[in-house]
Amino acid sequence: MKKQICSLAFCAIFGVGAAIAVPVAQDQATGTAGDQNGQTAVRHHRRANPDRQLHFLTKRLNLTGDQQKQILPLLKQQQQQMRQIFGDQSLTRKDRFAKMRSAREQTDNSIKAVLNDQQKQQWDQMQQQMRQRMQERRQQRENGSQGTDR
Repeated sequence: MKKQICSLAFCAIFGVGAAIAVPVAQDQATGTAGDQNGQTAVRHHRRANPDRQLHFLTKRLNLTGDQQKQILPLLKQQQQQMRQIFGDQSLTRKDRFAKMRSAREQTDNSIKAVLNDQQKQQWDQMQQQMRQRMQERRQQRENGSQGTDR
């Protein structure tokens, strides 16, 4: 009788574990699989998603349907350029960042050309806020690394 109860308990625990593991494995298969450039999906969440970017910009800038149709291809093109630049192992780190900055500026200028005057002002404010946040993060990293050197 004890063997049957132990077997039943073991099967129940194993079954629950398997039921939990299947969705996790599916998430990992879709979320952490490598891409064409051999990058793991640990970074996947950091990659720019043009559809998500467009949704964000639509909400923040109140984009019209026509503007959305013009901006989405620009965002997709930028994503492809970034992947190519990031995957080009012949570039030095400095050259890679310079090319990435150039691609971003080109896309930003193209997007700005689609916007009306009010949206351009909001765009400029968003860009300024982003630069400030990046600067703050840089300072925090520098302050944090200085504390660990001592």
